Amino acid sequence: MKIKVCMWKTCSDRFSQYITTRLINDKIKFNLQNIEIEDCMCLWQCKSGPNIVIEKDIKNYMNPAKASELALNHNKKKK
Repeated sequence: MKIKVCMWKTCSDRFSQYITTRLINDKIKFNLQNIEIEDCMCLWQCKSGPNIVIEKDIKNYMNPAKASELALNHNKKKK
């Protein structure tokens, strides 16, 4: 599963780097080998950022806890 976190100006100003940090820590903590976490450029939904993409599905208004919950739930569905 691939998760992309927008790091463009608006999302970055809204602390999207903390989302990336949380997802990386979750990957290590829960030994989630099948998850790839990447930074990406603008997703063109700046007004509703921070934004992430989970397998081509854009999620808006993210924070670290919400992103973590979505990733873990999505990972459970894949198993």
